Amino acid sequence: MDSEGLVYLCKQHCNLQSLIQTIMEPITYYYEQVNRHAIVVKPKQLLLNWINALYPDMAEDGSETTVYLVKERNNFEDTEKWLKRNFNMIFENELNGRHTDESDWPQKRTHKLFTTWFDTEIHTTVEDIEESPIRKN
Repeated sequence: MDSEGLVYLCKQHCNLQSLIQTIMEPITYYYEQVNRHAIVVKPKQLLLNWINALYPDMAEDGSETTVYLVKERNNFEDTEKWLKRNFNMIFENELNGRHTDESDWPQKRTHKLFTTWFDTEIHTTVEDIEESPIRKN
């Protein structure tokens, strides 16, 4: 192989290595973290039984969930404690979103009843991947 052929092969090898390095580099995304924790509230069968008894023609299937953003706390456990102390306002909001006549609501809304009517998930990292600002209604 002459020197021109060797130079050509070296250039091709360098280009290939550069291409491989470019392909192998991870793409880094930096999203803005929101200073909130999220509590996801999902209806369980007992809530569905209650609401479907009130509205038999409009059967709710449990696919509607709500995400509550709460003040960021030090850790998961602190947000869990906050939820145990403040479950009733979420409970009432969930009931009101389905049926506004409070006389039909359970009169003793305990934390135990809340946990039998709803599943909850706490998420301590909330990231905003959209460029438009968050709007409150």
